Amino acid sequence: MQAARFSGHASRITRHASRPMRLVLVAPFAIHPKGTTRWRVLPLARALAAQGHAVRVVIPPYDWPQHSGLVWRDQGVEVVNVVVPTGAGPVGPLLLAQRLVRAALAWQPELVHVFKPKGPGGLAALALLAAWARGGGGGETPPLRCVVVDTDDYEAGWNEILDYPALWARVFAWQERVLLRRAHAVTAASRWLVQFAAGLGQPQVTYLPNGIEFSCSQDAMPASLAVAETEADAMRPVLLYTRFVEHTPAEVWGVWRLVLAAQPDAQLLVVGQGHAGEEQQLAHLAAQAGAGRSVRLLGWLPASARPGLFAAVDAALLPVQDTPLNRAKSPMRLLDLLAAGVPVATQRVGEYGTLVVDGVSGLLAEPGDAAELAGCVLRLLRSSELRGQLGQGAASALRAGHTWPDLAQVALAAYRTCCPPP
Repeated sequence: MQAARFSGHASRITRHASRPMRLVLVAPFAIHPKGTTRWRVLPLARALAAQGHAVRVVIPPYDWPQHSGLVWRDQGVEVVNVVVPTGAGPVGPLLLAQRLVRAALAWQPELVHVFKPKGPGGLAALALLAAWARGGGGGETPPLRCVVVDTDDYEAGWNEILDYPALWARVFAWQERVLLRRAHAVTAASRWLVQFAAGLGQPQVTYLPNGIEFSCSQDAMPASLAVAETEADAMRPVLLYTRFVEHTPAEVWGVWRLVLAAQPDAQLLVVGQGHAGEEQQLAHLAAQAGAGRSVRLLGWLPASARPGLFAAVDAALLPVQDTPLNRAKSPMRLLDLLAAGVPVATQRVGEYGTLVVDGVSGLLAEPGDAAELAGCVLRLLRSSELRGQLGQGAASALRAGHTWPDLAQVALAAYRTCCPPP
């Protein structure tokens, strides 16, 4: 069904490809330290600008106040960081949303694409929908014709993990339900989110997964990694690239101890950190079992270090709990690994089980089956031919459907659907 939708959108966009649009993309938060603005909003904006559209990105940098009020150009995109209100107390988010709306409407867009139905951006989306109902937000020429909302996570699923106060948790859940239903159209980063939005009564939902910007470093990765050049070099490195949202330390250890039982020279390189120090809990479980040397914590590494890291490991392990939050993800860390040609062992949960085609671009186990997942890791460790085959298959598959120029065409098709040419 999704393939048909994709094809239909592509044919519609071809008929109107010559008409440029004037677009505003509203980011959910700053470029740093979180990822959605950096990995999803800006790459899409750049691709749209490269295809001849006028694009402004409006950012509420409340989590990176160094950017408050800054404006710059980024590959043809005007990037506007609104001024973050200070000392405003509980009304701060409302003031920030108001500034987002003003910065968006000042561009006189025909369409605004709001990313994440949550927080100040979600409040701005509600105000923009109200402006549209009034006829464009005060007489802009051309008037605002369409408000699109993007969802790349199950936001209600984060409430417990991030331990929001009860009031904020209720507000975020309400924003998600209302905006996905009321928006003129929705773009969704996973098939689960497509179904979720449709189930809320949204008739215009487009599958828009995360994409990859293939860089020179991905095309020509070094053959070694300085960070791994220790006395452990003789061990077989397996990468766990994680925030510990997809799994618990106990679940990772449950798989890893089975790998060690059959492959004692394996070593798990843990890149990333959990919200509550879960990486330390994993290291403690290994140490308790007398296998402390088999788990090595590297923390978060700069982007410049990742190509060498990806080239140095034999495989990547990605255990995934079967939860709504994980089914809703369009997992960027998995995309990074696949794009770099790293052979991956993961589980059939949501997009993990779609992005990885078993035996073609990685190996899949059923959710909850630690023994099967450990077996996938062992197969990768024991066959360089299989690793090469799967790595090449993964990179080729992503280049065919997950580049931002291609995904910009999908987004444009969604725009044309709710905002057809006059």
